Amino acid sequence: MDRAWAGPTTVLVPSEDVLTLTVDLPFATRAQRLSHLPYAMEDAVAEPLANLHFALGQEVAPRRHIAGAVRRARMDQWIALLAEADLDAAILLPDALTLPVPPPGVWAVRKAEGGRALIRTDSGSGFAVPLAMLNSAWTAAGKPRIAALGEPLPDAMAEGVDATAAVVDPAGDPLLVLPPLDLRQGPYAATRPTDLSAGRTLAWVAGIGVIAHIAILGIDALLLHGMAERKEAEARAVLQSVAPQVAATDDPVAAADRLLRGSGSGAKPFTGLLSRTSQALPGGGVVAFNRLAYEPSGLDLAVVVPDASTLDRAVAALNASGLTATGQPGVADAAAASGGLNATITVGGAR
Repeated sequence: MDRAWAGPTTVLVPSEDVLTLTVDLPFATRAQRLSHLPYAMEDAVAEPLANLHFALGQEVAPRRHIAGAVRRARMDQWIALLAEADLDAAILLPDALTLPVPPPGVWAVRKAEGGRALIRTDSGSGFAVPLAMLNSAWTAAGKPRIAALGEPLPDAMAEGVDATAAVVDPAGDPLLVLPPLDLRQGPYAATRPTDLSAGRTLAWVAGIGVIAHIAILGIDALLLHGMAERKEAEARAVLQSVAPQVAATDDPVAAADRLLRGSGSGAKPFTGLLSRTSQALPGGGVVAFNRLAYEPSGLDLAVVVPDASTLDRAVAALNASGLTATGQPGVADAAAASGGLNATITVGGAR
């Protein structure tokens, strides 16, 4: 908790219910990034996108954001619980994202109530597993170094603990200024006052704790539903920690069998090509995206660049990365320009 924070209350929800990833979204505006977010995460989910709510979070690198996906039915339950608790303006944050982002090659790990462990990876994403399965998840991930926060971890993991890797404040709390991902977006966006009292403090409520507290008041439907799903979620959590392409609704036995045979689903053409394109383009925001169209033959990007030489440099960088790219100036609508050269870049697959 940032002790100077005077914003809305933040309620933590179980990370087992939210798939968090880091995704590439090379678009100029937030509206464009939000519209393409479901397709950027579709590799990791197997149920219809219409059943899911997607939320865009913190930018952790140029054109790369933390993002979350959660069932709309679960969001409806949480919103109802917040209303009952008079927390209509609260932020909803997956509890694993309260941990600090660790250095490269490190997991930040903290024991949580209810026999759970919270994990945050160096990409900025996070997840939770039952404490009894933590060592298995860590081993399956290749035994990254561990920044242990709070209580000691199981003895079997002692070899991976790096005492120099943790990033915490002097009181032992994670360093956190703003929530890296607020699930209250789109149809679930909260109406919050614009003039917040400077004396108002941020109330962190553990996900299981807030559910239990509200259950005492007579609302236990979510707890009962969660108990029925717990065993299935435990198996999925370990699979998703090492193979994000495993969807939240995949049969865990079948998914594990596919992984062991080395025949995982792999990246779909759209997101794979989009990610390679984003990584190959010049950084610093010199290429601004207006529109994107995808066909099996490749991507058509409507962009704005400072000048023709920048367009040539972007095309050259794409070709140097192994893709097939061409550029044409003056194709995008003049009204879309924000001061520069309108152009289109066509990107095909690898040569």
